[in-house]
Amino acid sequence: MERSFQQTLGGGTAVAPADTRARVIRAAAELFAARGFAGTSISAIREASGTRSSSIYWEFGSKEGILAAVLEDAATRWHEHAFSEARRIDAECTADGPARLTAFLEALADALAARPEFLRLLLLLALERRDVDARSLQAIRNVRQRAVEDLAQFFIESGIAANLRPGLDLMELARGSLAFFDGSFIAAQIDPETTDLRRAFSLVRLGFAAFVRDTHHGGDDA
Repeated sequence: MERSFQQTLGGGTAVAPADTRARVIRAAAELFAARGFAGTSISAIREASGTRSSSIYWEFGSKEGILAAVLEDAATRWHEHAFSEARRIDAECTADGPARLTAFLEALADALAARPEFLRLLLLLALERRDVDARSLQAIRNVRQRAVEDLAQFFIESGIAANLRPGLDLMELARGSLAFFDGSFIAAQIDPETTDLRRAFSLVRLGFAAFVRDTHHGGDDA
């Protein structure tokens, strides 16, 4: 017999209807990460979350709706943790220029190492393009665009992007940095013994310095 959120679960704790969304999102996130989107059914989510299928459809509409909610929730929590921690480190950093950027990037690496589930899920779902609908793919793109904008904003606030042309060059730098982070994360998942995320992230500083010099000296020729 199905259990509803009005009933008690496991240890006898009553689950209120207001907890439906959070429980389904948590259960779905774990299943998507373990089985992928295509390999996860509404039935599996129902069993893992302990609620009725009708409640799931009422709240999310479809499996695609659940995925969009999972991505939004995971992105919000990870961004709040990662960038708030990185900005805290940056605020405490007394150095300037390259050393300040290194401290910020290493803080991001530490946040990712501490909570790798979000990016692991994001990349896994992105690779399932044929099985993920347009709405969910757009949710993935939105998450990545938010990360790009956060990086670009830091480059502005820290003053290290002062030599860049406004607009396109800054966003290109942020997108390139994010792509490098993706690759470093994948390498750490494949071969964690030889991949140091802090070191890999800090290497972005070297590319950034070269980008600034190239833009500063050659930007007017473009």
